[in-house]
Amino acid sequence: MISKAHIMENTTEVEYISIYEKPRRGRGRPKTCTLTEEEKRQRKIDINRRYYRDNYEYCTLRQRLYEQRVRAEKKMEEAKQKKNDD
Repeated sequence: MISKAHIMENTTEVEYISIYEKPRRGRGRPKTCTLTEEEKRQRKIDINRRYYRDNYEYCTLRQRLYEQRVRAEKKMEEAKQKKNDD
């Protein structure tokens, strides 16, 4: 009786691997961040607060200029509407 352990397999045969069945590399940057969504959100809030605190004058100036631009655009729109109504 021949035991299965004693049977030698032919080692010259190599299993065929199709190039189309190979797993592909993931796209994009690797996800290495281990923080939860809540921790990410809190970290973003802290960074924004620190930036605003460190650049307070710049942020207020930028906000003031933005509001002036919005008011000017609104005024121009009203003038344009008024002109079209006449």
